[in-house]
Amino acid sequence: MKLRTDRRGVSEAISFVLIFSLIVTSVGLVYAVGAQELTDVRDYERLNNAERAFDVFADNVEDVSQRGAPSRGTEIKLADASLRTEGEAQVNVTGDYRTGVSDSRDFSTGNITLSPLTFEAGGTGRIRYIGGAVIRDDGAVGNGRMVRPPANVLDEDRTVLTVVQLEPRGSPVVAGSQTVRIRTEQSVRDVLVAESGTYDEVTVNVTSQYAPVWGEYFESEGFSCELDGDDPNRVSCTKTDVRRLHLVYVKLTTTFE
Repeated sequence: MKLRTDRRGVSEAISFVLIFSLIVTSVGLVYAVGAQELTDVRDYERLNNAERAFDVFADNVEDVSQRGAPSRGTEIKLADASLRTEGEAQVNVTGDYRTGVSDSRDFSTGNITLSPLTFEAGGTGRIRYIGGAVIRDDGAVGNGRMVRPPANVLDEDRTVLTVVQLEPRGSPVVAGSQTVRIRTEQSVRDVLVAESGTYDEVTVNVTSQYAPVWGEYFESEGFSCELDGDDPNRVSCTKTDVRRLHLVYVKLTTTFE
């Protein structure tokens, strides 16, 4: 009788241990999965907020570069993220007034370094202002989409291309959880081309980690684009019969406050 009682006690103890282990494992699994989902939601909302702030920044840049405002300030909440004005992105624009024939109206801007403004949230996503456009990616660098196109005018009757270059003052990088104000001021505005005639060809070459995104944008505006076979970060986009071309170069200084 005593032996049977001991066996029952051991069995109950083992059952308790198994049930307790199952509960602990289940709680741990739910916590791990739930914590990851909460982190993903937080990062997604953080990028959404940054995207809205960059849309305001782009508006402010246009106020300064196109509408004559002396300066503008844009506030961005970092929330454990980083903000920097640096990077390797370039653009150059060339024009052939008469294909195959030398003409005084032919031009080439040479390579212009754009110094993109980039918001990065813990390596999980980025919002980038580059050359007048806002690009977002939620994963690997380069797999992005253009959420705001540049303020170009690409009609059949006229073409206005604006190249916006950012030049940082002071530290080009800030990180943490504080609210940062980006002060934007115009330092240079130069009309490089103002031609009332028609160019046979105008080509825009963009070198950027987001070259495919730029290719999609220019193709949607009637250009023919081709990625460089030797350099996947370079895309060349050409448009023919370009009328009333205006090419404007703007340099803006940015300061983190």
